[in-house]
Amino acid sequence: MHTDLPDDRVRPGLTASIPAPVKAAGVADLISYIQHTMGFPPRNSLAAISMTGRNLGAVLRCDWDPGTVRTWADHSAYARQFAGHLGQDQRADGCVAVLFRDDDDRQVDVDAAGAGEGGSDRERGRDGEPGDGAGRAVDPTSESDRLLAAALERELSEAGLPLMELWLVARGRLWHVDCPAPGSCSGHGSPASWAETSVVNTSLIVEGSVVEEEPLGSGLPPASEDFSVELAWALQNILETGLGVSVEDEAEDLEELVHWLEAWERVLAGEGLPEQPTERAVLMAGLLLVEWRDCLLAAASFTLERALSGAAWIGTLPVEASSAFGAEPREVNGVLYSSVILAASRRAPDWERIAHLKNACTGLLPEAAGPVASALRCLAAWVEWARGRGSAAGRILFECRHDDPDYPLGQLLGEIVDRGMLSGWAARRETAWSATARRTG
Repeated sequence: MHTDLPDDRVRPGLTASIPAPVKAAGVADLISYIQHTMGFPPRNSLAAISMTGRNLGAVLRCDWDPGTVRTWADHSAYARQFAGHLGQDQRADGCVAVLFRDDDDRQVDVDAAGAGEGGSDRERGRDGEPGDGAGRAVDPTSESDRLLAAALERELSEAGLPLMELWLVARGRLWHVDCPAPGSCSGHGSPASWAETSVVNTSLIVEGSVVEEEPLGSGLPPASEDFSVELAWALQNILETGLGVSVEDEAEDLEELVHWLEAWERVLAGEGLPEQPTERAVLMAGLLLVEWRDCLLAAASFTLERALSGAAWIGTLPVEASSAFGAEPREVNGVLYSSVILAASRRAPDWERIAHLKNACTGLLPEAAGPVASALRCLAAWVEWARGRGSAAGRILFECRHDDPDYPLGQLLGEIVDRGMLSGWAARRETAWSATARRTG
């Protein structure tokens, strides 16, 4: 994705720190920490690590395309937004930042360094990149990088998070932005592969953390082109729910809701998807009822009882549904319920249950079609956004809006992601999706 600046379109991804305090001895440790915290090596990104003393904290990642940022005003606007997001880590007192750029295909003027096309090994860097005539790779830092560094220094300082260092990862090497002279900055021009042998990388691997390649697309399987017989039957049955006018109809509707919630509760508890296609179809069909779908989000975030208590308090589901699970309407749960869609509660969510929801959406999508597929995609996108992975959410929503541009939840989440709104949970260490939680799904 590209960030169009100075418009308000920074797409952030802010994730929690590794639970145990982590200290970095050098830039290779910083790169490892970012990759393990995000779960993937960032591409075309600016990532910053908040610092509390010497301890590494939250990681903020935003899309970065220097081709769209040309003037000082552009750089300042980008840096101001970036500092605003990182400043939500209220305990931090400083930060370090790293620019990640895909293999740079810009033309580099190496003639002045005595190396032309097809030059000798001495004229090219030892890794095959254009060299300076002495076997050293040419420093790829640009004027845009230095403008960004200056803008970040100013904006982050005003936010109370002075920028200690800004590094560039490009052409397989680590470069210190604004290094006054080659050799004067420790690690300048060193191989990026050093991160693989860093102390932080080793320790996090031992703890079970894994770094994988970020998917180019949504990472979700394709949806079905047509409704299956089972799903068509379930949809017809579920859409009749709530349309009855008699007491008997209301009782049947309540029974249907309770059955649907019980089925999803087993999934959220970690039992996996049911084996029978008809049972999986019922899980999907209920997502077309907005009140049921929203209750599912709240149930995944906390508990089913809290979700039903909150839904009954604000009147989106009947009190009888709450009572069926032994939960009474309470205002505190109503407030909690209302905070879920923006991940804004001060109470930490249950990230394991949320992971089970994402896994279920992934598993059900190949059997879904039409608005059911849109619902599953949007739930998966919400999970990624709540985790602080705005770009991952954006890629899922791109598919959803391409196939179903009028789906209301897709429009809402798309607006949230496009505006760069940061998940409230991701902005606080106490509630954020940590690397430990990430390993559960």
